[in-house]
Amino acid sequence: MKIKVESIADAKGQETPSRFMLGIRTIEIQAVADRWYGEQACYYRVLGSDENSYILKGPLEDGSWELVSFTHKDSRGTELEYEGKRELQ
Repeated sequence: MKIKVESIADAKGQETPSRFMLGIRTIEIQAVADRWYGEQACYYRVLGSDENSYILKGPLEDGSWELVSFTHKDSRGTELEYEGKRELQ
């Protein structure tokens, strides 16, 4: 999903997202938890001011950004409960 992102230069001069817009809502980025590089753009795992987690991709060649993933703050993610003894094999 295409989104509008505002960014600032970090200490190394690289652009880092600072806020983004989802429709009419503006989400301030509280923290960048992770960043990795893809073939066409960087990916950023960020914590929003709404306490949800997002993965943003950008900037793309045309300067646009995409929302790749959203995780609600109350989501348990892929955590599974396990009954029984745990052993490493």
